[in-house]
Formats: sequence, C-alpha cells, structure tokens
Amino acid sequence: MPTQGASITVAGGLDLVSSSHALFRTPGAATILENFESSTTGGYRRINGYTKWGGNSSVAPSGTLTDIITGLTPYAGGVVACQGSGIYWSNNGINWLQINKNTYVTKTGTVSVSSGSATVTGSGTAFTTEFAVNDRIQINSINYRVLSITSNTVLTLDSNVQTAASSQAVKKSGVLGSALSSATTILRTNQTNNQFATFESDGAYGSLYITDGNNKIAEFQITVSGGVNTYYFEELASPAPANPKICEIFSERLVVAGQSSSTSTVVYSARLKPYDFEGSSAGEIDVGDIIVGIKVFRNSLIIFCKNSIFELTSLDSTPIIKSITKNIGCVNGNSIQEIGGDLIFLAPDGLRTVAGTARIDDVEIGSISRKILPLINNLLTNIQQFTLSSMVIRERSQYRLFYHKSGQGQSGQLGIIGTFKFDSNGVPAFEWSESKGMELKFCSSELNPQNEEVKFGANESGYIYEIDKGNNFDTSTINARFQTPDMDYGDNGLRKSLYKVKTNIEPEGTQNNLKLRIRYDFDNSEVPQPGEFSVGNLSSASLFGQATALFGSAFFGATTLPSKSVLVTGSGFSNSFRFFTNDTDAAYSVNGMFVSFIAGGRR
Repeated sequence: MPTQGASITVAGGLDLVSSSHALFRTPGAATILENFESSTTGGYRRINGYTKWGGNSSVAPSGTLTDIITGLTPYAGGVVACQGSGIYWSNNGINWLQINKNTYVTKTGTVSVSSGSATVTGSGTAFTTEFAVNDRIQINSINYRVLSITSNTVLTLDSNVQTAASSQAVKKSGVLGSALSSATTILRTNQTNNQFATFESDGAYGSLYITDGNNKIAEFQITVSGGVNTYYFEELASPAPANPKICEIFSERLVVAGQSSSTSTVVYSARLKPYDFEGSSAGEIDVGDIIVGIKVFRNSLIIFCKNSIFELTSLDSTPIIKSITKNIGCVNGNSIQEIGGDLIFLAPDGLRTVAGTARIDDVEIGSISRKILPLINNLLTNIQQFTLSSMVIRERSQYRLFYHKSGQGQSGQLGIIGTFKFDSNGVPAFEWSESKGMELKFCSSELNPQNEEVKFGANESGYIYEIDKGNNFDTSTINARFQTPDMDYGDNGLRKSLYKVKTNIEPEGTQNNLKLRIRYDFDNSEVPQPGEFSVGNLSSASLFGQATALFGSAFFGATTLPSKSVLVTGSGFSNSFRFFTNDTDAAYSVNGMFVSFIAGGRR
C-alpha cells in the first residue's frame, strides 16, 4: 500500500472543553499539558524548575523553619521576606538581617513645636551637624522629614504637627548595619498575606511599604554611602490608616485599602509624602463595595471589589472615579497582574482582563480562560482551601497563578500558566497549561537595579526560592506531560497503520529520557495499544566560542532543531501522541512532528 504523511504543528495550548470532533481540526492543541508552557516562538516547552536561593547554604530568614513565611518581594538587589513575627532582608539568601527594628537614635538636646506648626525649635541641639534635608525625625511618635535647616536650633518639617510637643528628646532614624542587630525589635504580630509597594522616588532603591491587615503600615529603606548601608524602619502611627491589608503607589502617593473598620474605602497619602496621611493633598474615597485589590494601570488606579470594579484617574484635585462594571468582581486580589497591555484577574467565571470586562461587562465571553474551564471550576469551587499568588515572567509574556493548599505536599500543588501571544490571524490571546508539583505559597517578580528580571517564591518549608531556574522542583524531578487530541488526518473512516514519527524537538542541553506514547481510537480497550517508545538521546548544539561543556560531552556541529525519527507500531482510525519525561534533565521544546502511515481499510 502507498505511504502517506501528515505534518502536525504544535500550537494552541491546553483545550479541555472542545469536543473530540472539533479537536480533529486542531491536532496541535493539547488535552494534557502539565509542566509545559506555550512558547512565544511556537511549540510547547518544558518549564524550568525552582531552587533554594543561596543554594545548599541557604537558610530560613528567621533561622527557624517552623516559622511561617507570609510574604516576600525583591528589594535593593535582594529580597524582603516576612516570617513569623519578623521582617528580614538578604542579598544572597544566606545572610539574613532582621529589619523590623527601632532605627530611631537619640541625638543631642531637646525639641519643641507648636500645634499646627512645622517649625521645630531646639534646645542644646546640633541640627546643622546631626541632620540633613530629608532626614527622618520623630515628634510625638509620628515620623516627619526635615524640609530645611536654618541653624543648630531651628529646622522646618515637611508638614505641620497636629499636637504640640515640649522639650522632647531628639530622635533621628537611620542606623548602620552593624548597629541594626542590637536595636530594639518591633514585633509584627499575626502577619498574614503581606503586601508590598515601593515608592521609587525616595533614594536609589526607594522606600518599601508593607501591609498585612493586622499591623501598622511599615516603611523600610536602605541607602548606601561609601559602600556602607544605612537602614531605616518605621511603623506609621495615626493619622495613618490602621492596619490596612492592601497597598499600592499611585499618583506619587501611597494608597492603602482593606482596613477592618472601612473595607470599602481607599485612603491615600499626601503627594510625594507616602508617610503623611494628614496633608492637604491626602484623602479617602468610599466605593461602596468590599475592596479586594488595587493595581496601577497606565495612568489609572483600578480598584477591584468583591462585586464591582472601579477606575480612579486623578488624585491631584477632585478625585475622578468611574465604574468599569457593577456586575463582575474579583475573587482574590492576589490574582491581579499586568500583562499584554491589560490587567488580568480571577473573576467568579474565570480569568478575565479589565479591558475585556469593560467592553462586554458580565457576558461570559469576557473570560479568557474558557478552554481550561474544568481547572478554573475546580479552583473556584475549592477557593477557600487555597492560598493564591501570581506573577508575570516578562521575558516570556507569561502569567502564572499558583494555588497552594496547606498539608497537600509538593506533588499535589497546582498552578495555571498563561502565555500571551498572537494567533495565526494576529488576534491576541492566551495559551494555557498547568503546573503540578511547584510548592509555592507566595511569589513575586520584579526588575532589579541592573534591569534584570528576578523571580522569587516561598512555601511552608521556610526557605526562599528562585523561580524559573534549574531543572528540578527543589531537588525533585519535573514530571512533564504533553498529549495531543486524537487526530484522523482528515479522514476518520480510513484505518492508518503508523510506522514512523519524525519529531521536531529542541533540547536546551542533554535530555536522555524523552518518551513517546501512542494511543489509537481514543485509547479503546478493544484496540491493541503499543508500549512506549524512546525518542532517544537529545543534546543541544555547542558553538565554538560559546560551549561551556567539555569535549566529549558537547556535540559540535549538531543542528539547533534536531529531528528524531522514531519507528512506531499500531493502527487505528485515529490516534493521539503523548510526550513525557520525569527527570532532572535539561528543558526541551516539542515543536511538531511528521507522521508517516500506510492507509488501510475503510470503516
């Protein structure tokens, strides 16, 4: 009988809702896509792993693995992590510095100031030598910044004090690293789901603000002079909002929300003064719905509520706020991320974008995750069991959502991966896949001071991890599976006997364990099903001048897109292909295949 062939291009991502008949027409889609990601350049790529930050020498921030990590964020070329009752910073994952300390140091003399005045009068003070403009000074336990210094006994604050002070000790914030460890600890009780916002206009690294719903707003800053770090830590006292859950920087202000006493109110600081909530340009807005998240998007602040979404476009005069929708809300604020020129969030009917929701309001087609509806339904049905976190991987236009379940163990932890790309018609869309076995309760990605993207996460083990790095899940193997739909090659009534599959696989190193499984006629038990086939050993090309491997292990002259021919057996009217590995070998991409078969009898 004459041989025939069919070329299969891998594309489209995970599709769990289309009928088997419809999937005949999209053979490059996936019915299983675990620990793979859709590549922006085409094909499906096995994802990278995650490894302990600091390698084998890494330690828990608090030094105690049983202390629960409640949040983390990149900052100042390192990571700030909240664990137990403390907040810690490290630039290497090995040496952690506890930063929730009283960094105010008593200086010379005493100070007095009248109510409603910004002029501070000193007695026996040395303002010109002990202070500089923008230094932090404490009056009545409230923190101010020095606006100007007139003399050793007169300085001006950046805002008026509310309550008069008389003959108070002079207190200035800022201690060197050597002195920080001996400073008095300011305990952070019952920390949970810490949120972070960086006011970048403040110093080289900016000021980092931290909220969690149970403690005062915390401010942390590192400045560097002559290679020596100075550390600042403060808790914002009243009139700052009490114990907000959520924080964001917008319109050169610190904006917070989620106070237990006013769940529907956003409160904002004075312009250019994120620590000042009593200035003339500070204020608050009540949106009439429980706020679950806030996010800056272009020149607006999007306010996500339980049942509605609002857009705040100005704070410089009269606040301008308008409704985006009053029919769709956000299920969990930790799902909100900016990607693809839009904001993505988890709604009651799936993942949505703000722009799509604004166009069609509560219509179901606003969901961008319809193809993975079973995964979304499982998440939404059991949402109370999970701790959600999300991040973007900018270099791959990728959105990741992790939903962590305590006590589930590593293998049972789930996540969703969405790659933003353009389809064959030039229409922007997401292609979806799953992650399984990534035990990450919190995650965050940012651009570091060198403009490099850094990605960190944490789980219940007490360690901090680098995400999207290495070829294992914290030393465990990565179990990756990609399965095509059943395909009939254009004729479901014709039996085909497959004899060769020419795979287009792109390895990123040595990959020795890739297997291929073929199932005929929807894995019909009455049809003989062959065993698994080995794709063979794969190695990436090594170029002269770029190879880091030793001669004998690098393959000079190899093709960058090797095609491996696999001889196969079996026959049926349709068949599916499954590629899978469970190892710590290098990542690889499945880009497509050419199937050779002999046409047989007609049904």
